[in-house]
Amino acid sequence: MMHLAPRAFSAIVVLSNHMDEKGQINEETQERVRTGVAALKDGLAPVLVTCGWAYRDDVDISIAEAMARYATESLSVDSAKVITERSPRDTVGEAVFTKKNLARPLNWHSVLVATSAFHCLRALEIFSFVYGPTIQVEVLPAKSEMSAALEASEAKSLAAFRSTFDGIKPGDDDAIFERLRESHPFYNGAVYPRV
Repeated sequence: MMHLAPRAFSAIVVLSNHMDEKGQINEETQERVRTGVAALKDGLAPVLVTCGWAYRDDVDISIAEAMARYATESLSVDSAKVITERSPRDTVGEAVFTKKNLARPLNWHSVLVATSAFHCLRALEIFSFVYGPTIQVEVLPAKSEMSAALEASEAKSLAAFRSTFDGIKPGDDDAIFERLRESHPFYNGAVYPRV
C-alpha cells in the first residue's frame, strides 16, 4: 500500500471493467474494487466512488452499483462511504463525470484513482488532463496481467484520447464537456445516445 498520510485524498475513484448478465463484476473489476477498498480502510480518503453506467440490456443495474454492492456486501464497507457515479461509459467519462458531479460540487482537492496496473498510465493522463492543475491526481495500481494485445489497445485508446481533446487546455471543464458530447463516439450519438 502507498505510504501516504491519512486523509491524503478527497476520494478514491475506482474505475470499472466489465460485469456479466447477472450483474456480477468480473475479476478485473473485483481486483480494482479490492485495491480501492484497501486504500479506504487504510484511511487514505473518506469515500470510495464506483463508476460506470448500465451498459447491459440483460441486467437492470449499472456497473457502478454492482461495484458498490461488491464493496459493501463482500468487503464489508459501510454503504455511507460509497458513492456511485452512473454516467460514465469509459475512462474519459469516468474522469469527466466524477469531476463534474462530485469533485467540483464537493470541493475535492485530490483524488486517488484505483485501476488495473496496465491501465494506470492512460488513466493518469486522462484524469490529470480533465481535472487540471488545481486537483491532485494519483493512481493506485491493482494487480493485473499485461499482454501485447492489452498494451496495443491502451496505446490506441490513449492516441484517440489525445486526438479527440487536442487543443483544449487541461482542466477547462466547459470545453472538455463540449468536446466529449461533440466528438467522442460513446457520448455524441455515434455508438450510444448523445449526452
